[in-house]
Amino acid sequence: MTRLGLVGGSAVWHARSFSGILNPKDEAAWAAAGFPGYASRPVEGAAVVAVCDDDLAAARELAGMVEGISLVTSRPGDLLGHVDGVLICDDVSERHQKRAPTFLEAGIPTFIDKPLSRDPREAEELLSLAERCGTPVMSCSALRYSTELAALDMAALGDVVCTIAVGPNELVFYGVHPCELVQAVMGPGVQSVRNVGDAERNHVLLDYGDGRVGVLVVRHDIAYTFRATLLGSQGSAHLVIEDSGGFYREMLVRFIEMVRTKVMPIAPSDTLEIIRILDAASRSREAGTEIRLRGE
Repeated sequence: MTRLGLVGGSAVWHARSFSGILNPKDEAAWAAAGFPGYASRPVEGAAVVAVCDDDLAAARELAGMVEGISLVTSRPGDLLGHVDGVLICDDVSERHQKRAPTFLEAGIPTFIDKPLSRDPREAEELLSLAERCGTPVMSCSALRYSTELAALDMAALGDVVCTIAVGPNELVFYGVHPCELVQAVMGPGVQSVRNVGDAERNHVLLDYGDGRVGVLVVRHDIAYTFRATLLGSQGSAHLVIEDSGGFYREMLVRFIEMVRTKVMPIAPSDTLEIIRILDAASRSREAGTEIRLRGE
């Protein structure tokens, strides 16, 4: 059995989503409590067995809604020896990454919710700590693993030369989703970033320096949606990402594989590039200039 621990965020979406997907739950009580309505689809041989949260009441409520959680604590160190991997899920605090060193230093494979950090230096320090400790680490938007993207016949598009990805809300906390979509399609290697929008309406050009571009549209004034248009030398495609239960579960499958094999599914350099892109997009908007990611 691969034993997983949830760290933080018991009262918010991701911790409840992840545990509700991986562990059998009391469906009626779950629905009555207004918890995320994804079907339990356990990954064979894996389950959440522990919850660590400063909010013990929320942790106990969550543990009482699913089967298999036997440890509830507010002390991160209590999880050591009882779990094989941890999911740090309290992304809304934007301090979730500060919980990671305890587990990285202990060699526990760790998922750090998105965004890894707003500060590229902090992100780099965390990834460097994981490397020094030999600890596998993963941080991403689950949209990288969307079922709609996985079903796309990429070969039919030829060489994808432009990907336009759209999402709502704030540039970094939510912009990580369309940015991850662009990288999943185009790969890493962005050379420069230019944001021609404003704080409420971000329009960001990612230049790969070889004729390929990505475009991020992240606006407060659009309805909740995630979508992408891919333009290739032989065809084009438009994706509307709607199967959130599917992308959450596939991301969890990849994390559990990492826990078992110690092989990271995403190169840390790719994760760091996404943080640098979002930071550069913020700086470009404020300065009104292009920001170079390489050769700065």
